[in-house]
Amino acid sequence: MKADDLVTFAYAKINLGLSVKGKRPDGYHELQTVMQTIELHDTVKISRVGNDEIECLCGGLSGPRNLAYQAARLFREGINSHQGIRLEIEKKIPIQAGLAGGSADAAATLRGLNQLYNQPYSQEEILQLANQLGSDIAFCLNGGTQWAEGRGEKLLPLTDVPEMFLIIVKPQQGINTGESYRKFDQLGKSHPLSFHAWDEALQSGSVEKIASLLSNDLEAGSQIILPLIERLKEGLKENGCYGALMSGSGSAVFGIAHSAEHAQEIAHSLQKRGYLSWATKTITP
Repeated sequence: MKADDLVTFAYAKINLGLSVKGKRPDGYHELQTVMQTIELHDTVKISRVGNDEIECLCGGLSGPRNLAYQAARLFREGINSHQGIRLEIEKKIPIQAGLAGGSADAAATLRGLNQLYNQPYSQEEILQLANQLGSDIAFCLNGGTQWAEGRGEKLLPLTDVPEMFLIIVKPQQGINTGESYRKFDQLGKSHPLSFHAWDEALQSGSVEKIASLLSNDLEAGSQIILPLIERLKEGLKENGCYGALMSGSGSAVFGIAHSAEHAQEIAHSLQKRGYLSWATKTITP
């Protein structure tokens, strides 16, 4: 007897490094980035139901515009099925944060549906579906520590980071991804990443070496849109973090703490000041 539902986690990501190499003819930007999975996650319940509808329940993000809904529709079309699918998403990853919450939910949906339907797609075919939906979804399928190029879909595994304890702080105001890239285009400052330097730092297992390489080309533009980003980043450093950086296009900022207790202490202090903040850590799913 086949199971009719399952529950899976959709893990957030941070960008430890992000270089924007310029705009491509297709309108997207050519990237180099080092992406890392973190413990902060949404919970996705996927159910096969008796009607022919796809339903995505995710609070104010419910309905067909949700990436997880689109993932379910694409999955179902590919196997020529009309069976109903219900998605129930409990959100913990903030939106417009640069943490790939929507992409993580879509990746979890593709993984979960493939399991529920007894693996109709190969891993390569699931990856192709992911790339039709969005840039970060391919990374979110497997996660860990990966080097990415192109739009973020060309992936190369890296040595896993050592366990790093993190503080995530998210301003109330989010950053629209398109607006962040437009601001980058106006500023035009690109700083290429070095695969060799990242590979060496990760193989060393040194948190200090990893922190010394943190960089994000989108940060300067997003800080113009929302100056609070820079103040939060500097505040994390002043509180003893090895390093701090805006993730993706923002507006979330992360700091690398010395310990789980250090991360909890800073997160609690930020929460008392009214900020959305989480103590979390890097993981390899």
